[in-house]
Amino acid sequence: MIDIRKTPPALEVENVARLYKSSGRGVSGVSFDVQPGEVFGLMGPNGSGKSTLLRVLSTAIVPESGSFRIVGADGVGEKREARTRMGLMVDRPTHYGDLTGWANAYFFARSYGVEEKKAESVLAGLFDYFGLAEYRDDKAKTYSYGMGKKLALIEAMSHGPDLLLLDEPSLGLDYTSQLAYQKKIRELAASGVAILIASNQVDEVEALCDRVAFLHKGRLAALGTPEEFVSTLEGVRRIVATLRNPVEYGTLGGIAGVERVATEGRDLVIHCAERPGLVADVVAGIVGAGGDITDLAVRRPSLEDVYVKLTGEALRDEG
Repeated sequence: MIDIRKTPPALEVENVARLYKSSGRGVSGVSFDVQPGEVFGLMGPNGSGKSTLLRVLSTAIVPESGSFRIVGADGVGEKREARTRMGLMVDRPTHYGDLTGWANAYFFARSYGVEEKKAESVLAGLFDYFGLAEYRDDKAKTYSYGMGKKLALIEAMSHGPDLLLLDEPSLGLDYTSQLAYQKKIRELAASGVAILIASNQVDEVEALCDRVAFLHKGRLAALGTPEEFVSTLEGVRRIVATLRNPVEYGTLGGIAGVERVATEGRDLVIHCAERPGLVADVVAGIVGAGGDITDLAVRRPSLEDVYVKLTGEALRDEG
């Protein structure tokens, strides 16, 4: 196991800023580092700057100010060297559709300088590991979304990078594939690979990540361990009510013990202190506002609740 306290950072980000004139969105003054052997989570809703930051770190776009280094290589002045040290997986990967899955991955590995025999050996192991061996000779355009994600994971890992940048890597994977992916991430981290995962899959981040950074409106809102963040919500509970139709929920804030109400798609998420009878009062308040509850759950606090506490906004806004 790598002692991350005694090694130089694999990724160093210093005051990186990149805003788009058309929308004013992007990132501004973001700083953090990722150590060898560390799994680092990056969380934030749509528009928070995650995609822009990943595009900068992958050297796809140049920051307007600030700097970043990939295993010591300047991400702006030494792009080629920086790229050879990283593996990248985007949220919606694209492949050469008329080539086989194997040909796509082989081309990718060879373009990174992996020798022919080593590429064949490494890829054979990864295709088998991620359950794509029997589909290796099928054209990539016949792959499902989940299969395409697994192929992208294979490509990102094929050349043995020192740093992995993964954007929503588990989204679209079935249960067995998610287990395989998480096991592989832990193995790579134990071998010293630094891994940055941009994801709002809370269970995944809490299970895998050593530290987490929250982005809000392009800025770093907070940085710490999942345990530190969740511990700040001790004594708080999360009531999630799925409604058939949206309702005006402002009156819920007047219920004793309710601290905050946020929306996540069709769900109302009520953060509240623990007290007897509170759930019944919340349900009565929703029904009284005209809400038709189709599902109700009371859950322990999570990183989603931490984000709401820090920013007043929901971490996920999908419908």
